[in-house]
Order: sequence, then structure tokens, then C-alpha cells
Amino acid sequence: MKKRKNNYGIFTKRIDFFSGRRISYYVKNNLFSLVIVLLLAVFLFGITFYFYFPKNLNLKVGEVAPENITAPRTFTYVDSQKTAELKKKIAESVSPVYKLDVNKEKEVLKKCDDIFNKIDSILSSKKDVVEKHKELEALFSGNKSFADLLLKESTNNIEKIREFTKAVLYKLMIMGVKSDSINQAVQIGTEEINKSSYSDAEKELMAYVLRQVIEPNLIYDKEATESAIQKAVNAVPPVKVTINKGDIIVQKGEKITQDEYNILVAIGLVRTKSDWKIILSIIIFILYFLGISYAGLLDSKKIRESNKAKKSAEFAIISAIVFIMFFLLEPISPYLIPVPLLAFLIFAFFDKDAAIITSVAFMLLITLPFDIKPAILFAMLASTVISLFILRHFSRMVTIIYAGLAGAVSFTILTLLIDITGNVPLLRIEFDLTYAFVNFFGSSLFALGIIFVLDHIFNETTTVRLLELSDTNTPLLKELLLKAPGTYQHSMNVASLASAAVSAIGGNALLVRVGAYYHDIGKMLHPYYFTENQIGIPNIHNEITPNLSKTVIINHVKDGVQIAKRYRLPEEVINFIRTHHGTTVVSYFYHKAKEKDPNVRKDDFRYPGPLPHTKEEGVLMLADAVEAKMHSMVDLDKTKISEVVESIVNDRIEDGQLDECALTLADLKKVKESLFNSMVSFYHRREAYPEEKNDKS
Repeated sequence: MKKRKNNYGIFTKRIDFFSGRRISYYVKNNLFSLVIVLLLAVFLFGITFYFYFPKNLNLKVGEVAPENITAPRTFTYVDSQKTAELKKKIAESVSPVYKLDVNKEKEVLKKCDDIFNKIDSILSSKKDVVEKHKELEALFSGNKSFADLLLKESTNNIEKIREFTKAVLYKLMIMGVKSDSINQAVQIGTEEINKSSYSDAEKELMAYVLRQVIEPNLIYDKEATESAIQKAVNAVPPVKVTINKGDIIVQKGEKITQDEYNILVAIGLVRTKSDWKIILSIIIFILYFLGISYAGLLDSKKIRESNKAKKSAEFAIISAIVFIMFFLLEPISPYLIPVPLLAFLIFAFFDKDAAIITSVAFMLLITLPFDIKPAILFAMLASTVISLFILRHFSRMVTIIYAGLAGAVSFTILTLLIDITGNVPLLRIEFDLTYAFVNFFGSSLFALGIIFVLDHIFNETTTVRLLELSDTNTPLLKELLLKAPGTYQHSMNVASLASAAVSAIGGNALLVRVGAYYHDIGKMLHPYYFTENQIGIPNIHNEITPNLSKTVIINHVKDGVQIAKRYRLPEEVINFIRTHHGTTVVSYFYHKAKEKDPNVRKDDFRYPGPLPHTKEEGVLMLADAVEAKMHSMVDLDKTKISEVVESIVNDRIEDGQLDECALTLADLKKVKESLFNSMVSFYHRREAYPEEKNDKS
């Protein structure tokens, strides 16, 4: 129950280069993992680079194509030239912006009043007619006809002319007068005046005044106009051109046009000086993928200092497989992108959280460079989460099929919604729905095959491998049953006890069940030295020394490890063999030896260990001891069973056997309750059936 010691593997969080541990030390202790990561990065870059730049055509505009140049993949790109032309047209179509000068209206009407006020002043003066005529001529720039008209008009009529002129001016100013459309405004005002019932002379007078006083009140706003143009230009969507895989871009023998050359550049068939930007972006996206993925793998409970290199290799192989599948399937349809395959594999070799994080990282890697619709990836991620939710209790082979089926149904429904909202043709919808279903369901089947292969290559303990090992018809368990039937039955009983107890504390019940099946396989070499196999034969230990008996008993752990390695059992399963006795004392033979020699050392009768390091290993130790103890007792009842369980758990705690595993006091309470309930069900009393008497009548 001690805390696990810090380690400094590539998968651990507690890497602190500023705490005195040098980078060289870290690199030295993680060299193999770092090399694997580096090789994976090189592989991903190489395959992605080839996808972008399948071949180099040293062609220029105007040159003749030596062959039919076809698109290596479906590709959508932005035609910068056409986009620029469209933006230019939009910019030219934007109307200039004018701002209204609200003071101009008052100024124009005041100027009109000033003219008529002067007319009134001249006419009302005491000067003679000749003088008045001269002043009126001067006011109207020498126009005698206006002077003649005004000298004949009545004061009341002149006032009406004033008001009508002002009304026309007001109307024009309300409409707005631009600096470059003064003449147009004068023409409109003159037409309005000509429609009136005034005499021709009066109309000419009003038109003259109109021309004299009118001014523009709509002032050209350069900044606002430029802002409107920029806003309109920014709103112009880029002109996208889609080239389908296999489409002929340039026919053999034809001269390459500028548009065709732009397509060749965009699709990567022609090298340009700006290619370094694409290459740099590919490198950055790959590093992001690796960084986010490894960050997600850090929390996996399956990562330990002893297996970090193996886990690095597994992740590298999984990533390589998924990327190869991606480049093969993506050109067919984006709905075939193997995100569910990646999630299923990462889940099998790591855990659910790592699977989700790695899937997100993979999507980030392919979204922008490969121009895949975010809606498709979002639907795929949502369906992947549904699959992983079902897969979280992966205890049977068929579970992964159910998970793939659930994800397939979800993704198919979401694909239908995406296509309907996108007005996709009916035939295309049918293909997309098929691809969506096949992606998830096919991934679950394909993942099973890959998991099975990698399990045996890396000797892993995925659920698939554990299910395989849990089959009691495996050659090793058959051999155990044949050579040590008592031990076989004991192992089956311990498996039931331990798996129930581990389930109670949320541990891996399947793992502990398999560990229990194989924990005593070392007894096959000398089966009759163990009491459970001494059926109908005398106890061999009565004929040999306690020290020799102790040696044979303790060696079943070492023998079991050797047998397990010969049969290539996974390391996690072998750990149950190593730790199921920890460093406990072989009490019976220790006390027997002590009777002969009081000076015998207790430590000489201890198992070599190591101690259990996981909850599952700790629970197996307790279940093994409880089951063995119960078989040595008679007339068991609930009280005795409870005392035995309590005694064994307390002894193991006091002896420090659980110091290095993660079992808490709360866990131990649940374990004791589970062991008690299981043992009560094993040893419950049955009522004796009455004997039948033969009726001889």
C-alpha cells in the first residue's frame, strides 16, 4: 500500500529537467523509445510528403505537356487569380459613400432669403424707379427683364415666389445634392418650377435664384468609401476549384495555360519556392499529433517503466497501420477515414481516455492539410465515443462487434443528416451511408485481427489475449488438469474468489481471473508435494526434512515462471505467479524445522517475492491464501469463515505483503466482504436427504 515510486520513462509525467536530473540521463534511459518515436515521425512525414508531392513535373506556362497529367487525388484548392478578379469586380461595384452636411440646408435657404430681402429693400426704398431699376439689374448681374418684372410685381406675389423657390430648394436639399451632380439637381429643380402656374418670367427668376444659391450637401467620404470597399471585398468567398482523382488536368500535347499551371502547383505536381511552407506545416502537424497522443498515453495504467519501449513500439505500429489505411481509403471517401480503427486499437493496448485523445489528435492532423469537412470529423468523433462507451466493459469478443455496430448506426444517421443539409444528390447519399456503416463495422472486425497479431508479437495482455488465455481448453491448463488435478481445481476456485473481489473494487476482473488460472502452474513439476494433489497417497513430506520440503514448495514459483515463459504467457500474467506468495513464510515447515532446531532463521523459510504491485495481484494473494486455508478446515460455518478471512487479511497487512500495491483500507473492506460472501456460497450446508428404504413387500 505504499505509493508507487517515481519513474522517468517517456510515458511518465514527472519529468523535471530542472530538479538536477540532466537531459543526457533521460535520453540514455529512454533511448529505444525515443528512436521509435523518431522513426515514426520520419515515416509519417515520408508518407504524407508523398501524398502531397507524388512526383515532380518541371513544367512552365506555355510548355507542351509530354503526357496526360491526371490528378493523383481528389483535391479542392483556392484559385487565387479568380478570387482576385472577383474581388476587383466587387470593389468596383461598391457605391461611393457620402456624408450629409446638415448645415448646408440652412445656408442655402438663408442665401435665398438674402436675395429676396435685398429685392424687398430695393423696392421699398424711396428712390426713384430709375435708381431701383439699376440696383435690381446689378443684383441680377445686369438682367433687365428681372428688374422690369420685379418693378411690376406686387409685394404679395414676390413673397409667394420666395416661398415657392425655398420649397423647391428644401426638397432638393432633402433629396441630397452631390458635388458632382449640381447640374442634375438644378435641372430637377427647374423642372419642378416649370410645372408651376407662374408666368414664364417668374419661372426664369426662380430658376436663376435656384442656380445662384444651391450647394452640395452630400460630401464624398473617402475613408468610409474605402472601408465599404474593404468590407465588401472581405465578404467575397474564395473561389474554390475541386479536382477529382483521375481527372485529366492537361491533355498530352497541349500547351499549359496559366489556370492549368495554378492547378498543378496547388496539387503539388509542380515545385515552387513556397513549398517549404507546406513541408513545414506537415512537420508541425505531425509533431502536434505525436505530442498530443503521447500526452494522452501518459495516464494509461498500462504504462510502466518496464514496458515503455514495448508500448512505444505498439503505438508506432498502430499509427503506421492507420496512416496507411487513411491514404488508401481517403481518396475513395472521407467517410472511410479510419478514426474508429485507431480508437479501437489504442483502447485495446492502452485505455479509453488515450483512445479519445489520440483520435482527436489524428483529426487535427488531417483536417486542415487534407481539407476534410469538420462536420464529417465531428460526426465520426461522436460515433467513436459511443463505440468506446460500449467497449469500456470489453469482456467478450462479441463486445467489440457490438461497439462497431453501434458506432456504425450512429455515424450512418449523422452522415444522412450531413448530406441532407448539404443538398447532396441521392446516389451520392447512398454511397456515403454505405461507407459510413462499413467504416465502423469493418474497423471492429479488422481491429480484432490486428489485436490478435500484435498480442502475440508483443506478448500483450489485451482483452482479446486474456479471453484467449481464459479458455480452460488451452494446452497449458489441460496439462495442469492432467498432472495436478487438485491444483487445477484450487486455481479455478481462486479465480472465482479473486475476480469477484476485484470487481467489487473496480479492478480488472478478467486479468485477475486469468492470473489465478495460471498462478500455480509451477506445481506441475512436483504435483504430489502439494496436499491438494495427495489423493489416495501418503504425505511425501513425512519422509523428508522440513528444509527440503520448504525448497520444493518455494520453488513452485520459480518453476511456474519458467513454464509461463516457455509458453509465452504475457508479463502481466507472469507477475501473478511471481507475487501470489510475496515474501510470506512457509509457516508449516518453518515451525516443523523450529521444533528440531530452535535457532532456525524465519527468513530462510520466506518466498523470494517480489511483493504484489497492483490491486489485482494483491487480491489474488489474499484469495489464494483464503481458499487454501478453508480446505484445511472442517465444519466450516459463517463465523469461522469470517474469522479466517479477517485473520489472513490482517496477517498480510502486518507482514507488509500489501505495502507496494494500491489497495486502500476501503478496498480491503470490500475485498473481505466479497471473499466472505464467496466462501459462504462455496461451503454452505446442505440438509441431508432421508435414506430411502427398500420396500420388499
